[in-house]
Amino acid sequence: MSKKAMWVEVLIFLLFIFGFFLANLIVPDRKMSEQENKTLQQLPKFSFERLFDKTFTKEFEDYTSDQFVLRDQWISLKAASELALGKKENNDVSYGKEQTLIEGFDAPDNSVLDTNTSYVNQLVQNTHADVYFALIPEKSEIWADRLPAYTPNDSQADFIEYCYGLSQANNVDILSVMREHADEYIYYRTDHHWTSLGAYYGFSALCQAMGIDVPELDSYADRHIVSDSFYGTTWSESGFSWVKPDEMETFVNAPEGLKITSYPQGEPLDGKLYDESKLAVKDKYSMFMGGNCPLHEIVTGNDGPSLLIIRDSYTDSLIPFLLENFSEIHVIDVRYYRMSIADYIAEHDFDNVLVAYSVSTFATDPNLFLLGR
Repeated sequence: MSKKAMWVEVLIFLLFIFGFFLANLIVPDRKMSEQENKTLQQLPKFSFERLFDKTFTKEFEDYTSDQFVLRDQWISLKAASELALGKKENNDVSYGKEQTLIEGFDAPDNSVLDTNTSYVNQLVQNTHADVYFALIPEKSEIWADRLPAYTPNDSQADFIEYCYGLSQANNVDILSVMREHADEYIYYRTDHHWTSLGAYYGFSALCQAMGIDVPELDSYADRHIVSDSFYGTTWSESGFSWVKPDEMETFVNAPEGLKITSYPQGEPLDGKLYDESKLAVKDKYSMFMGGNCPLHEIVTGNDGPSLLIIRDSYTDSLIPFLLENFSEIHVIDVRYYRMSIADYIAEHDFDNVLVAYSVSTFATDPNLFLLGR
């Protein structure tokens, strides 16, 4: 290589380095990454105390990473490079068939399942209400055939069977009905939740367990698509930014007489079955019930028994299907609601209690002990 060519390479390298250095100085900091669906680290405040205890160093390292110019494009480029090299996974998310983004399931030790199911059994023992237990299989189980070959993926069917074998509640067989409809659009390709169609099939399994007539799918005359541009949390984690978005739909309009009181910060506020303002933001799934909340109290305006749901976010899209069958539905999320569940049940004298969790949440939620409190 000639000396001239060598200096040209050095110059290009220096221009590249200093170009990005200047760009990082000039481009304004961002507060939020829509693609990653996370809040980005802002420039930390300096003090010698924070320097010596390494708080400043850690925050500044996060700041330089989060605010690096063209960060989203670099993440997408990394994911594309992984695919080009034959690797069908990035950030623990697999690029599956039909542009389906899936995280394989890693089953916990059985001792975790023993403990968490014992909390459900304590709830059964602490109330006279009929308690139903629903474990919701995820797409890594139902759509396992979409995963790339040799992707690690433990059996959620075995997980559910084990927990139901320990359960003293009325077990709801959602797994079977989801398997029957595996060829339908029952999970979002870019998100970890089920679609509204998937929620309908989950509802049908609950109806069968509770002795309720199941409405035919074609009886939902108000079914319509509310968004065709939904990118979910799995998409945010993956870096596979080029996949096509999901569609979101609703089946049930809010009936007349419906009254929802939500307690997002402990104080009562008027709640919504569908918060359509959320369709304008990245987390569109939070349209259902407005997203995560410690407590909702729903008065349906219909006759019927009362129901308490102890839940994760899968149930937000399930709730609209339940309105016709119950006079009251209260919804508790034990990640945020810290009071006694047994006392709440006794206070409101519920006829039925539903403990409904996706498999992954039931395997990992450290707050399930509150079920037995």
